[in-house]
Amino acid sequence: MTKKTFFIICLLLFFGLAFSYDLKFFRNIDINTLEFFEGIRTKFLNRFFYFFTELGSKNFIIPISVVALIFLAVKKKYFEASFLMLAFLGEVGLNHLLKGWIHRERPSLNPLIHESGFSFPSGHSMGAIVVFGFFFYLFIHILKMGQKYRYVWLTATIVLVLFIAMSRAYLGVHYPTDIIAGLSAGYVYLYIIILLYHLSSKRRPHSTK
Repeated sequence: MTKKTFFIICLLLFFGLAFSYDLKFFRNIDINTLEFFEGIRTKFLNRFFYFFTELGSKNFIIPISVVALIFLAVKKKYFEASFLMLAFLGEVGLNHLLKGWIHRERPSLNPLIHESGFSFPSGHSMGAIVVFGFFFYLFIHILKMGQKYRYVWLTATIVLVLFIAMSRAYLGVHYPTDIIAGLSAGYVYLYIIILLYHLSSKRRPHSTK
């Protein structure tokens, strides 16, 4: 499957869920999944998934993004730094707009933590795939760092994003459809950011890749 095909699938999946998440079929999946996670909760799993949900929070993503921006500034990679900012800030703004459009209330079963705001799409899931996905692309494909272990880093990135996404259902603050929609919207936005980077870099004089 090509990246473009996956982009189209994610786009259709997001809008499909946006207009159908309240159907009985999806409501049953959402409730049954949350009840499943509630039934397997233990102290260890609570700590495990809370750790990953924190990795997807702004409390972690903002500092690590700032460190990456400083690193890029030291390397005089200002063009790349601007796209990192666009990836992060654009995702935050887009997620806010989408949540305001859908207006879905959060689950009210037995959440382990309190979260405010609307539920669809999951901001943690969307932010994780955009920010960590762009980090991977930035360091492996643009800066050519760690290419020898690129499949290891790719696997680690995918696992990290999936655990962050799963943590939101385990903690009871998002429905599975919120999470799938967040991952789908996140990939669509990441694809667009990377595409814009390529188009812009080709037009730059004395562009270095």
